[in-house]
Order: sequence, then structure tokens, then C-alpha cells
Amino acid sequence: MIVRQGLVIGVPLLIASIIQVTLLSRLGLPGATPDLVVVTVIAVALAMGPGQGAFAGFLAGIIIDVSPPSDTVIGVNSIVYLAIGFVAGYIVDKRDLTVIVMIAAGGLACAAASLGTAVVDSLLGSPRVLWDSVPLITLTSAGYGAVLARAVVPLMQWLTRKLAPEVLLEG
Repeated sequence: MIVRQGLVIGVPLLIASIIQVTLLSRLGLPGATPDLVVVTVIAVALAMGPGQGAFAGFLAGIIIDVSPPSDTVIGVNSIVYLAIGFVAGYIVDKRDLTVIVMIAAGGLACAAASLGTAVVDSLLGSPRVLWDSVPLITLTSAGYGAVLARAVVPLMQWLTRKLAPEVLLEG
């Protein structure tokens, strides 16, 4: 049961990180890069709950922290994504998930990830944070996250129902 849940969480996160690093980061869209990994983290949290959402966030943060071209301190994304995964799973009841809630959760999570990473990096003394561009990055990240959430959250719910139905019985 634990192994199956780990696979249901880990494989989509690995696929999302590969797509984000190889494809989405090279699209040249205005503002932020669409953050498929954060959307996948909240999709796990909304489908499985806060514990699995926090685990997914921590795992996703480690994957992104060690993936090139990462330029942040290792662990920053893990802390931010862990908090996002836990909060999304805790606040939103997986039985009351509507399209509006999915879109809002995706947008808010991506905005929180952009802003949270900037704040933690600044607290650690990183010179790479340019506060003049943070509002634009946060807003575009929220927009891209809202669009991506509409596709990723239902896919994760379907995957959970098919491969890890015991999680649905717990909640």
C-alpha cells in the first residue's frame, strides 16, 4: 500500500519535473516559467490529502533543487513546496473539489511558490532575487498554474482512483 502510494506520487512528479526542465523552461513565455511541478504537488494534495501532499512537495522540491539549471540553495524549494502541499491538502476537502476550486488552488499555489521561494532566498542572502520583477513573476506564475491545474488535478484524481483507491477510503 505504501509502495503503491509512493509510485503514484513519485512517477507523476518525476514526469512533471522532466517536462518542466526540458520543455516548459524553453518556451520563452512572458514572465514566469509554467510550474508544472507545483501544480502536480497540489494535485497530489487534493487527491490524497495533506500528508501525501507534504511528502509530494518535499520530494518535488528535492527534484527541482538538484535539476539543472537550479540556481537556488538546495532545500529552499523543498521547504516551500512541502508547505504548499500540506496547506492545499489540509484546506481543500477532496470530496468538494469543483473546477473553480481546482483553478484557484493551482493559481494560488504557483503564486505562493514564486513568492515563497523569493522570500526564503532573500532571507538566506541570495543576490539573485530581483524584487522589481517579483510581482510580474508571481502574477504570471499564478495564471499559468490556474491553466495547468485544470488538466493536471483531474488526471491525478483519476490516477489515484485507479492505482491507490485505499487513499480515498481514508479520507
